[in-house]
Amino acid sequence: MNSADAAASAWGHRRTVPVATSDLEPGRVITTADISFVDRPIAVVPNDVAASPVGRSVTRSIARDEVVLERRLAGGSATGPASQLDENSLAFAIPSDASTPPTRIGDHVALYAPSEVVASSTRTSGPASRIADRAVVIAVSEEAITVGVVIAEASAVAKALLSASVIIALAD
Repeated sequence: MNSADAAASAWGHRRTVPVATSDLEPGRVITTADISFVDRPIAVVPNDVAASPVGRSVTRSIARDEVVLERRLAGGSATGPASQLDENSLAFAIPSDASTPPTRIGDHVALYAPSEVVASSTRTSGPASRIADRAVVIAVSEEAITVGVVIAEASAVAKALLSASVIIALAD
């Protein structure tokens, strides 16, 4: 038995999976140049490998040599900012002004609103309450920053927007 056969035997069966050929940032539509197909041991392959990633938009960063997963991609039929949302997210346009920090597509932001606007929030601490923890910037214009938030935070964000009181803070 040669060393390649011994290694294959040690890891067991293999599966061909798509792997990023370079770092892929949110908003990028995957092309054939962005991925290669490689054999990986089934034991180390996640369950939600993207079967057909070409033509789909990246919603969460994918590192070079990382297996391309469904949870990091938007559906193939959506276009524009909606293409960057996954099935558990909704988008809101937050009006921007001189106090809005500079953002770019893919940045994570936290959203805050006056505590009296979202009185039922459990994250109240003083005059402002955090209404979204890790919203993802999916579009930027002079008038607004469009962010994707998880569905659980959508009601608080909508309520705050109706009161015209949402503050964006850059998050890590």
